[in-house]
Amino acid sequence: MPDFGTRTLASMPDLLAIAPGEGEGEDGWELTDTRVVSLTFELSKHQMMDLLPEGLIRPVPPYAKVIIVDAPDSPAGPYREAGLFLGTRDRVQIRNVLLDAIVQGDKQLASGRRCFGGSRRAGSIELDVSDDEIRAVISGEEGELCRIRMGALRRCDATMLKFDALLVAGEEDGAPGLLRYGVRIPLADVEGTLSRDWEVTMARGAGVWRQLRPAFNVTAFATLGDARLEFPRVPKAPAAR
Repeated sequence: MPDFGTRTLASMPDLLAIAPGEGEGEDGWELTDTRVVSLTFELSKHQMMDLLPEGLIRPVPPYAKVIIVDAPDSPAGPYREAGLFLGTRDRVQIRNVLLDAIVQGDKQLASGRRCFGGSRRAGSIELDVSDDEIRAVISGEEGELCRIRMGALRRCDATMLKFDALLVAGEEDGAPGLLRYGVRIPLADVEGTLSRDWEVTMARGAGVWRQLRPAFNVTAFATLGDARLEFPRVPKAPAAR
């Protein structure tokens, strides 16, 4: 039998305040010259079960993901965000549900909360990129949360990479629900980079970032080029058979 999450959606902070993306465009942000960094690592089962929303299924093996989006320009100006996601299955579909996101800049945070919902809060993301290495330090008001190093970089065909759909806590017909949104990238047209030597280090302490302890590395990659951040929407129900 699958392990289902038990965390109530109503307990997840900062649900959408208004309709997704209202006043911000049709249904997403079109971004250029944007760097997206994605890292996936395994966890132990006990670290994730009290964080997994009800109705979602624990994947095997359990894993989490950090995604950094660094856009030099957006409808909110330069936009830098680091999201912490928990891997899950929604029925048979692979998904990643947002636990917490750090957004740099007051205007950017306000726009990110309005457009993308979920738990987004103020902080800083240091991102240093060279030909040989990518380093990042993600911090919230309580201090450092996560430190990332990606070395032994090599260019790759970006169509080898995969961005699974994301879920965020929101509202559906006036009640708490899980909405689908995502980072959509034209993989055939962007620069792709894989790392063969990387690590994610979480600081210890309270909060979801510090609660998760990376066990085994899975994948680490980055893209540079066009990207689209899509506003949350109620996912379509599976077609009846």
